[in-house]
Amino acid sequence: PSGKPTLALTGGAAARLAAITPPGMRPRIELTLTDEPPIAQAIVVISAIPADR
Repeated sequence: PSGKPTLALTGGAAARLAAITPPGMRPRIELTLTDEPPIAQAIVVISAIPADR
């Protein structure tokens, strides 16, 4: 375990991501978290990369 946060989409969100991912590509989801009181923040970047990577 690297301690890196993960995010798994399910249901309608997973279906929508599959629908908008171009042919020959696969989605990559990157998640960054911070919790500097009094604020917590998450940033999610979803990109499409070649399926053979």
